[in-house]
Amino acid sequence: MTEIRPLEPKQIAELYLIEQAANPYPWSEKVFASCFGERYFSFGIYLQGQLQGFYFGQHIAVEAQLFNICVRVDAQGQGLGAQLLQHFIAQCQQRQVLDAWLEVRESAKHAIQLYQKYGFIETGRRVNYYVNAAGREAAVLMALPL
Repeated sequence: MTEIRPLEPKQIAELYLIEQAANPYPWSEKVFASCFGERYFSFGIYLQGQLQGFYFGQHIAVEAQLFNICVRVDAQGQGLGAQLLQHFIAQCQQRQVLDAWLEVRESAKHAIQLYQKYGFIETGRRVNYYVNAAGREAAVLMALPL
């Protein structure tokens, strides 16, 4: 049985390890630290008390943005990312958000499919936005009207 609960700054080192293993271009511990504050909300998903993944969102006025969503490499493919995304959407609704936004690497096809499954629509692209092994790739901008 999974449990989703708020994250705390004391977990930054653990978050960083999960992110570093799952993402070829991970956030730094400094970026994680900067995302604990009044306008941010972050939650982790736990299985048998062990942190399996997390997300970070930001809420400003009537909009929210999903900054990061990540699941441990050895826990991927079990629906934990979908549970985190559903929780993010529910948090947006509780905060009376009108639109939720995110950007995702163009090459992250599984992530894009997941976002589309939950109602996100592509609203544009930022060409050459992300660094990758081949040089650069586009960011796909997506929105969810709530």
